[in-house]
Amino acid sequence: MAEIWEIKEGVEAIELDRDVEKPVRCFLLPHGDSYILVDAGYPQTAKHLLKALDKHRIQSILLTHLHIDHSGGAQAVKTAKSTTLIYHEREFQTISKLLGAKPWFTKVFKESGLQVLEKFLEYARSIPSPDEFAVDGLRFGEWRLIHTPGHTAGHMIVVGEEVGITGDLILQEDTSNVAYIPFDNYHPLTEYLKNLTRLTKMKLSLLATSHGPLLKDCRQRVAEIYAHHRQRLREVSRAVENGLETALEIAQEIKWSKGNFSQLTPFDKWLAFLETLSHLDFLVETGHLVQKPGMVYSINDESCWVRVEEELRKLSEDRFQERL
Repeated sequence: MAEIWEIKEGVEAIELDRDVEKPVRCFLLPHGDSYILVDAGYPQTAKHLLKALDKHRIQSILLTHLHIDHSGGAQAVKTAKSTTLIYHEREFQTISKLLGAKPWFTKVFKESGLQVLEKFLEYARSIPSPDEFAVDGLRFGEWRLIHTPGHTAGHMIVVGEEVGITGDLILQEDTSNVAYIPFDNYHPLTEYLKNLTRLTKMKLSLLATSHGPLLKDCRQRVAEIYAHHRQRLREVSRAVENGLETALEIAQEIKWSKGNFSQLTPFDKWLAFLETLSHLDFLVETGHLVQKPGMVYSINDESCWVRVEEELRKLSEDRFQERL
């Protein structure tokens, strides 16, 4: 049975922690005489979620993003509650990008990694198409959707007068993966850090995260996340300075939270590889690195680390000022 509690008047959290390694929360937002369900948990927790929703009228399901722990129960709820499904178009497009990239991935990863990719693609094909695309600024009464790309290209948060439902934008006990997806003019790490800065300017008394503790004041955590990515950028830069040229080579030199690259599971190697690409992209964007044909990287002879620090400072400046 899922645990349900009220985090603010009328706003309910549903904790899904049975049959899964990593618990996840969904949220019920009041809207007229019904509710907006934010996220839908894993496929294997759908039965627990449906039981928790038994007496609730669900107007719409809003997915912050399409990772399996947030979207896995969407089809079951959509069918049982005869409701509409909403998520950002970039999430939909990401699936197409990944399906089309399989031939390229086969050149990068060995068999175990490709098995993980195939399992992910199989799930991606099963995600139902949305009835409506979420767009920045879309409202449901007091609740407003904000596009916060970075963790994924179509990541959304939902904010009310006091409460923000923040998905995986910010977590107290983990640093969200920032995955590279090759969209034109999309720079995942830059977008992610910008959106953390935006979050510090919002006048919210509670940030309802999908995993771990809820947050009342995110400023200290945002500072810690900036420091984390500064350190990771340094590691990537040093690896290139030492003569490594490809993302896979560089990923093996980074200190990952779960251990050395060789010790990671095939799935975590995928995440590490995509995050390495995001940090390489940031360093190319700032002019510190040069990307050559074949996704080979080298240090820009005309650059210095100061330029990277200046870009990080620009992204984070005024981060502790409240929005006017």
